[in-house]
Amino acid sequence: MKNENKYPIKAVAQKTGLSVHVIRAWEKRYNAVVPNRTETNRRLYSESDIEKLQILLKLTDQGHNIGGIANLSIDELRDLVEDRQEPRMENYKVQREVRQPTDPDKYFTSCLKSVYALDLKELESTLYKASVSFSQPVLLDRIIIPLITHIGDLWKEGEIRVYHEHMVTASLRGFLSNLIDTSKNSESAPKILATTPQGQLHELGALIVSAVASSEGWNVTYLGPNLPAEEIVGAAEQLNCKAIAISIVYPLDDYMLRKELIKFKQILPDNISLLVGGKGARGYLDVLEEIGARVILDIANFKKSLSAIRENKYN
Repeated sequence: MKNENKYPIKAVAQKTGLSVHVIRAWEKRYNAVVPNRTETNRRLYSESDIEKLQILLKLTDQGHNIGGIANLSIDELRDLVEDRQEPRMENYKVQREVRQPTDPDKYFTSCLKSVYALDLKELESTLYKASVSFSQPVLLDRIIIPLITHIGDLWKEGEIRVYHEHMVTASLRGFLSNLIDTSKNSESAPKILATTPQGQLHELGALIVSAVASSEGWNVTYLGPNLPAEEIVGAAEQLNCKAIAISIVYPLDDYMLRKELIKFKQILPDNISLLVGGKGARGYLDVLEEIGARVILDIANFKKSLSAIRENKYN
């Protein structure tokens, strides 16, 4: 039967006009379609999946936000297409303005395409345009953080190479550093220091929290990655910081990192809060509890913690 036909992702790309990368992004980020998997884990799409992707492409071209329509049924999507009427010429300017508002999802997709293509110039250009089009919170919450998360997931699944991830890191390092540098907060604003502990070389998490803290009205000092506990605390004391934010990525069971974290218990002043986040932080919950650190589960939790520290609800 026709409905029993299954197609690999390259055939779906040819039939829909979408790139393989966009199909994967819509699937992973929005659950737009759920393909079957072969015993070797290859995706196989049904003709219904193909039809849905074709309609989604048409609607996004017309100005719909993919995040708002991805989970609709095919019948609901068809109704959206049918309900859409061509604008009269006298309304063309208004309709054009409505259809072309900047959409964070489109910038996210454009960034992802640039990563797959190893097009550093295009990635940086897209990030710059996004920074002009959106407020800093929207830029971070809707584009930068999802991009980093998605790239990490793709790397774990073997769908991109290490050099793809390195390109993203190189681009975002400069972009986020510039974002932090150009965010001017009052000199009387609270101060926070961001870094990674000794042995932790992945710095995007620390850069992200630096940018978030800056957007929340804090004066941020980012010291780069891989610093001993003594240096972190010494810098925070000299700068009169109210908080230190450190990021841990992996491994989850590093004995040397545990020893490094324990040092904070002896040397961290009571008036400086220690915030610890990153995917690897959960592997050290016992140590973090012992040293009195606050574990950051996500960006929303980080913002709440900053607010609480600012209001002196805890150190």
